[in-house]
Amino acid sequence: MNEEKDLKEDHERVIKIIVSDDQMTAFIKFSKPAEESPAFSKEQLLDLLKQNRIEFGINEIALAQLVNRPIYNIKIKVAEGKAVVDGKDGSVEYFVKKDSEYHPEYNEDQEKKIDYKNLNYFQMVEKNQILCEITKEEAGTDGINVYGEVISAKNGRGPAVPTGKNTELSEDDTKLIATCDGIVKFIGNTIHINEMLHILSNVDFSTGNISFSGDVTVDGDVCSGFSVQSGGNLIVKGVVEEAKIEVAGNVLISKGIYGGRSGQIKIGKDLRCNYIEKAHISVGGDITVDFIIDGQITCMGNIELAGSREIIIGGEIQLIGELTAKEIGNERELPTIIRILGENTVNTDVIENLNKKMAEKKLQMKATFEKKTQVKSLILDQERKDIRKNSQDDDALKQLTVIKKEIDKQINALQNNINEIKAEIEKEEKQGHIDYFGSVSVKRKLHRGVKICFGESVFQHELDNLEHCKIYWSDDQIINGML
Repeated sequence: MNEEKDLKEDHERVIKIIVSDDQMTAFIKFSKPAEESPAFSKEQLLDLLKQNRIEFGINEIALAQLVNRPIYNIKIKVAEGKAVVDGKDGSVEYFVKKDSEYHPEYNEDQEKKIDYKNLNYFQMVEKNQILCEITKEEAGTDGINVYGEVISAKNGRGPAVPTGKNTELSEDDTKLIATCDGIVKFIGNTIHINEMLHILSNVDFSTGNISFSGDVTVDGDVCSGFSVQSGGNLIVKGVVEEAKIEVAGNVLISKGIYGGRSGQIKIGKDLRCNYIEKAHISVGGDITVDFIIDGQITCMGNIELAGSREIIIGGEIQLIGELTAKEIGNERELPTIIRILGENTVNTDVIENLNKKMAEKKLQMKATFEKKTQVKSLILDQERKDIRKNSQDDDALKQLTVIKKEIDKQINALQNNINEIKAEIEKEEKQGHIDYFGSVSVKRKLHRGVKICFGESVFQHELDNLEHCKIYWSDDQIINGML
């Protein structure tokens, strides 16, 4: 309710002080008296406001105007409080989509066909990528009513920062950043970055081709015509069909690989699987498998046949290390080739010293070229001075020219030294000896039709099958030993 107070003075003049319900505005209303009475001064009006406890936001200009020209029966605002300003709530602007909102983009080729194999079915981010931007809450500003009473403001509420696994805030707490490459996963409103991509089904048209920087697990098969690229390790709980696999780390395939001759598999470290059939495979580490049929395999480590069959039939296998199997080849004498890759053994100490000498000469060459550049600049400056002075300082130019010629001689000598060192390195490398440290061990039977190659040298037994044998290289020849 409005707060009203009557004040009767001389000559029946009445002044009413009116305060708004929110106590933020005060008014004066003059009621016109029946007879003329003495006018009020501004000080008397101020005193009247004070008697009514009004002390903040008084408009003295309005009071002065009322004194000079009274207005009757109309409320005149003479005081106004300071409005309260509530704070703003914080907010979060997302730069990644929630799981329910994310859908792959359909890219069309020139013929307006959609490539369903290369749809980005998973929302991937890179390390240090900004996931969302955070606007902090703002504090409110208190108000004051006409009675001078403070009105407390409401402060803004802080935003719910969606910090989750593998995320961190920036130094100023205004950005959420991914700490690793991975897949975006929302749990509620919290952002998590999973370093492992888990495919709950086959890699097929339902997932598209997979390309991920971390570990990948596939609960089903990798179907023909699709690819999986992983910067970490790969686990496939089914079969790898005629697919393309490229993995930086280790690969475990619960069943096996059927490449269909066009499947291409490249593995940075070790491979473990049940079988390999008609597949092109390159492995940077070791291979452990039960049986291999008609495979084209390059292995930079060892190959161990382990399981119930432990047999190799057909194809060509190249490796640096040791191959161990129960049986290689078959009764039909299907061509099977095992190549032990050689290593060029050179005098590494000599080559290392030569490389150091060459590096030193190249540094000297660089410094000498810098000197030559400086001298050429000095010669050019001297020629400009002579032109401006219309004279020729033969002595200065001659001295600089002599220095330049001497530097050219040094450069030629250094280049000759570098060429000589290069020739010595090439000579040492050519004198290196190729050695074969790998071997083939057969625990049961080595069939006829199997070739075991050490460079140009080939071991092939044409008579009876061999049993319990180890074929290896020693003293520049192939040795057929017993296990």
